[in-house]
Amino acid sequence: MTEISYWLDGIKIWFQPNQSQNIEILIDHVNLVPSTLFENVDSDMNSEALAYWFDACQRLSLYYQDQGDPEKAFSYLQFAYAKLQGMICHPSHRDDIKRWSLKKIDRMIIVMMEFCQVQQENKWQQESIQLINLHVTFMKDQNNLNLVYRND
Repeated sequence: MTEISYWLDGIKIWFQPNQSQNIEILIDHVNLVPSTLFENVDSDMNSEALAYWFDACQRLSLYYQDQGDPEKAFSYLQFAYAKLQGMICHPSHRDDIKRWSLKKIDRMIIVMMEFCQVQQENKWQQESIQLINLHVTFMKDQNNLNLVYRND
């Protein structure tokens, strides 16, 4: 059993009925994800694990938002966004992996913007502006790869 398959089996436990109440399982699996997951996504198992990991980040964000901790909620969105940036920039990833990552990062920035917009504190509005600026800079540095992949 590989490190990723072991990790995948563990996170699937949380998604089983009556297990989703134990948020610690999800926290541990998001924070202790094998780094190789983001470097080698060529197998169906790795793709499945990646999907679980991104879903878990979003679920943790929602959990902490419900708990009244927007900083921690936002940090899980940022974590997922940063991993996507790394996947896009990874030199050995195939075009289809980069395309998937670009599509996912487009959705992720919207989720992050919406998160900032519903927060009451003024600092979140500033965060929203900064997100836009940083995202535009990142995408510009990708030499319009997102435009190349749009029609696929």
